[in-house]
Amino acid sequence: MESILNQLFWIWSLISVLPEWLRIFLALFMLLQLARLILLYIVPPFFNLLCRSLKKMLYLFSYPVMAILKSILRSRREAGRSGIPIWINIIEEMFALFERSFNKMIQLFMKRRRNKTRIKRWTFLAAMAFVILLTAAIMNNPNEWYTQKWKNAEIWLNQDHVHIQTSGASPDPKELILNKKYEEGGNIREAPTLTSPRLYTISNGEIVHFLNEEQVDSIGIKWLKVQTSNGIEGWISALIVREK
Repeated sequence: MESILNQLFWIWSLISVLPEWLRIFLALFMLLQLARLILLYIVPPFFNLLCRSLKKMLYLFSYPVMAILKSILRSRREAGRSGIPIWINIIEEMFALFERSFNKMIQLFMKRRRNKTRIKRWTFLAAMAFVILLTAAIMNNPNEWYTQKWKNAEIWLNQDHVHIQTSGASPDPKELILNKKYEEGGNIREAPTLTSPRLYTISNGEIVHFLNEEQVDSIGIKWLKVQTSNGIEGWISALIVREK
């Protein structure tokens, strides 16, 4: 698990230096290409197999039904009634409709094989256009869900790696107090970001212990992981504290 997290971190480190719009574009591009591969190579064969199986099941089901209907019509003719009841016509039309539908789907699958190159090209171009439009929409109108999920993903990757890297930290943590210009108090947050929930507010002169972990968030603020005297652990901005 540790090696997987390390690999994720180094991959993310390479991506994190890119502009945000490019990172969004790459993420959407990979997701849509994965969806495109599924639609091109997994879904059609599955539906083709399903249609062929349903067609065989239709034959197995319709054969005894049609035999019964034939017997009923023969009995009617022997009784001197030559007309065909409408309900028999309805049943026959339903079986014919299902058979035509399954045959049409199978034919479409065969046409897809003949036009495979053209379909791949047009689906790729459509996916690229959709990625560009969606990236522009997100960058111009970022909603709360996107902001929280995107920042949380960055925090999770960075935080896990910092935890791995600092597992052998010094047992004697530094003591920190508030800077003079922040005498009204400072917030300790659940994660190293300004949008993270507040866990505790330290007062002027109160000592917190630095746990030898630090991070820089997406807007350049440096955060320190600390522990209060009553055991609360969280993250505090390095701008508002100093070493005692």
